[in-house]
Amino acid sequence: MQPKDNSADAGYRRLWRDWISEYRGRIYASFVLMVITAIASAAYAKMIQLIITAYETSDTSVIYWGPIGILVIACTKGISVYFQLIASNTALFRFEAKLKKSMYSSLIHADLFRLQGETPAALAARFSADSDLLRSSVQALLVAVSSVMVVIAAVVVMLSINWQITILLLLVFSLAISPVNTVGAKIRKISKGTQAQLSGMNSEIVEGLSSIRMARTYQLEDHLNQAATATFSKVESLRIMDMKWKGRLSPLVEILSGFAVGVLLFAVSWGIARGTLTVADFIGLLTGVGVLSQPARLLGSTFASAAQGRVALDRIFPILDAKNEIVDTDTARTIERIKGVVQFEAVEFVYPNGFVALKDLTLDVPAGSKVALVGRSGAGKSTVFNLIPRLFDPTSGRVLIDGIDLKDISIESLRRQIAVVSQDAVLLTGTIRENIGFGCLTAEFEDIEKAAKSAAADRFISQLPDGYDTPVSATASHFSGGEKQRLSIARAILRDAPILLLDEPTSALDAESEAAIKTALDKLAKGRTTFIIAHRLSTILDADMIVVMDQGRVVETGTHKELLAQDGLYAELYRLQFAHI
Repeated sequence: MQPKDNSADAGYRRLWRDWISEYRGRIYASFVLMVITAIASAAYAKMIQLIITAYETSDTSVIYWGPIGILVIACTKGISVYFQLIASNTALFRFEAKLKKSMYSSLIHADLFRLQGETPAALAARFSADSDLLRSSVQALLVAVSSVMVVIAAVVVMLSINWQITILLLLVFSLAISPVNTVGAKIRKISKGTQAQLSGMNSEIVEGLSSIRMARTYQLEDHLNQAATATFSKVESLRIMDMKWKGRLSPLVEILSGFAVGVLLFAVSWGIARGTLTVADFIGLLTGVGVLSQPARLLGSTFASAAQGRVALDRIFPILDAKNEIVDTDTARTIERIKGVVQFEAVEFVYPNGFVALKDLTLDVPAGSKVALVGRSGAGKSTVFNLIPRLFDPTSGRVLIDGIDLKDISIESLRRQIAVVSQDAVLLTGTIRENIGFGCLTAEFEDIEKAAKSAAADRFISQLPDGYDTPVSATASHFSGGEKQRLSIARAILRDAPILLLDEPTSALDAESEAAIKTALDKLAKGRTTFIIAHRLSTILDADMIVVMDQGRVVETGTHKELLAQDGLYAELYRLQFAHI
């Protein structure tokens, strides 16, 4: 096993190896064009020396070849710069798009634990701020390569004019190495804090806008504004600090350039006085200093951008590298339609933060039965739901379907056996037809329409101007809660799965909508193994088994009448809900 490379540049080497090298053809073409640009840039110094020499020797032919030479150099440089930018930026934009696709795919297929560890807004920031910053950093590095080539070419030309003075000038510019390293390290530290604050800022904005109705009602605008303002101020301070540190690079290079020109003037004046240098040599060297000064300035800012890019890599690679724990085993098998017998054998589940959600859960659910999970908030009901489609794996114990451990079943075929209707009906961007069709992607329109009729959704769909082709947004704000729930039920009907999970599907509905939805759900649950989380005990009085949970344990099981007779926790909850009757 190779040792892990934790060096500062390891991230960029990996970035090249795994991502950018795919576009090496355009990158290499860009490098060739950089060489041409560098030679053309440095050629100005040599051309100026030759022109001045011609003036000193009264060579009148310079009036012809001088302007032509300058024009050829300018055209060569301009054309090469244009095509170099096209080649490099095309590669970088394609790399960025591929990176974002991979990041999104990694998150979409990630274990639920990973997604619950960070807010959606913070994760979204990785796609905007971090990936954009990384592309800009790589782009800056390519500019740095071009700048280095220009510097090398300019130095070569200057060495051909006078090598002693050229080396002296290089020693002057080398004084910037240590300060630039110090500034770069500081910028990297500031950038790390800035990116973290940007994630928090996105979360503040999403939280404020998503809860605006509650905030307006309780007059919490000032509270939200203060919380967000504090985050905005932190971002502002960090960016100003970042700007100040970056700003130190420009005067540093400017001072060194002025110092270099001063050294050049002194050395050339000394050489001219001794007869070892000419005015043409001086003009050529001065032009060379001018040619390499601008790339030298860019190298300073590039170093800062590279430091910020490393921060982006530190935030992006963990998304790409995270390994899912809930995966198919080597012996996992595909199952066809199951009967629906569900068993929990001494199941315990502990969250990463140490919270014990389930303790010694043992439960046998016959096929086709209707099981209700009740209990106070935090009793473990939702955790049970997450174990059935294997969104979580038990910390200990087993969950079985038809006598088969879920870990021995392929995830794809397991989840094909399950349909879900939750209290928050989830609709995706698309059409009504597509949203119902998500239950079975191979379904024909006739099957979709039949499912909608069974869910009592066809009537309101038919009244829409575009019917089943009506566009649906992710928020679906133009649909009522009952309408969204009917579409969700239609999706579950179309799936025709033997196991049905109902997570308080009528909790947010009015009495009329609840009655209609309950009728549709009763039809859907017929002949299926159905698990229901319900706070309204009136909706599960006919359940074949009611499982009463408290602090992660099953404390009572039985029918409604049996549990009332036991006069335990269920009876207490029932009396609390129906005390007004």
